[in-house]
Amino acid sequence: MGRNKLTPQEIELKKVVASNLNELLNKTTKKKIDIHREYGIPNSSISDYFKGKSLPSEENVIKLANFFNVNTYDIDPRMKVSDFNNDKLRMSLLSKYEKLNTENKKKVVDYADNKLKDQKRQQNKIHPINENDNTYYVDVLGSVSAGTGEWLTDEQHEEVMVNNEPPAHDFALRVNGDSMTPTFSDGQIIYVNKRYDTDEVRNNQFVIAELNGDSYVKKIVFDDDRKNCRLISLNKRYADIEIKKSDDFKIVGVVII
Repeated sequence: MGRNKLTPQEIELKKVVASNLNELLNKTTKKKIDIHREYGIPNSSISDYFKGKSLPSEENVIKLANFFNVNTYDIDPRMKVSDFNNDKLRMSLLSKYEKLNTENKKKVVDYADNKLKDQKRQQNKIHPINENDNTYYVDVLGSVSAGTGEWLTDEQHEEVMVNNEPPAHDFALRVNGDSMTPTFSDGQIIYVNKRYDTDEVRNNQFVIAELNGDSYVKKIVFDDDRKNCRLISLNKRYADIEIKKSDDFKIVGVVII
């Protein structure tokens, strides 16, 4: 099936967006490839935006606006409508927030803080060094123990260079220790998808688990109809970790294999 014919308004809008982008680019020392490196927008798409061949999505308009440090409607005039809708959402949120008690207000702030961190990781976690190279930069959250436990914190971010394109993931970690060899070696970068409920995890999967303040990468084995579980090391020099009812335990993600 062929594409629908563009309206005169859409044709004109592509010209306007392209003109705005080229004007902004000419005012800086940056290059188009820098947009790709910072935000992961495909080079072919960026080229089409600047040539007026296609229109960027709302998400990419936001990324472009951040790149040039301008308002979204300075690139795409349609975004003034989006800004109006955002104002309505903001006022609705503030109205509800003011009606909450102190404890629930703190929960809202904590949730917003976590979502903002997730958003920043998603935007920045993978970008190639250049368009003709197989080397990539990955945003690594921190270290997770393959041995006796290690504290995992959002303050340990580092940008790491890897030689293969990473899979889609929620966050990346560096393995510390040898208890999961030969599958995961000391210093290896692993990629993780978040899990919010233990019911989402299958038996014998490799997981990132938090236990009494420490974080581990282990294989999880469920017993007794999933009422109990153990964290298993592949290196037999390390004993299994039995999870007790009194433990502060949760699974935060599943390793991508």
